[in-house]
Amino acid sequence: MLEAHSYLLGENALVIALNTDKPSPSEQRRLFALTVSLQHSDAFLDIVPAKASVTAYLADPSQYNYWLKKAMLLWEESEEVAFNVKTHHIDVTYGAAQGPDLLDVATRLNLSPKQVVQLHSECTYQVEFLGFLPGFAYLGTLPQILQLPRKSTPRKQVPKGAVAIAEDLSAIYPSSSPGGWHLLGHCANTLFDPTINPPSLFAPGDKVIFIPNKEGIC
Repeated sequence: MLEAHSYLLGENALVIALNTDKPSPSEQRRLFALTVSLQHSDAFLDIVPAKASVTAYLADPSQYNYWLKKAMLLWEESEEVAFNVKTHHIDVTYGAAQGPDLLDVATRLNLSPKQVVQLHSECTYQVEFLGFLPGFAYLGTLPQILQLPRKSTPRKQVPKGAVAIAEDLSAIYPSSSPGGWHLLGHCANTLFDPTINPPSLFAPGDKVIFIPNKEGIC
């Protein structure tokens, strides 16, 4: 049995977390199954999946103790859900105004900008989870040679469509927002549209491949 635990967060949130921050694909599929199970309950205002946990916001905080136990029972009963995996090819313009951090990233990693683009675009990423913003997909795993901590001073505004990296992940900003990731490029795809179902372009388990545009840095 996979190890997990539950705990209370704040006044109305319940967290079910794996005892690891690097879950296997099998563990992530079980977390996804748990997420779907919780979403079918009217007891929660919102369900927020993360890489190694699920946070559920209770509509009635007085139900804390019940759901603290019930959530673990649901976890123990959960079975892997096979993702309906889609592969997305995303055209990216790297560098210059579209990727203002590319040169700095290359310098810090002792690489050329062209090498950074090649390394970033030559692997296939998996959507590990959605969060932060509607449609914001955390894409793993970034090659170790490209891994950097988040910027010490976040930008007040990151443009919609910005292709970015931080730590062991890559991502695309679905809308303009503050952010502390390193911006390598830009894409024109719409990642979140509340008028369609499903509203997010990406879903957990999907594959993402970045295609450098010819007009970019390389």
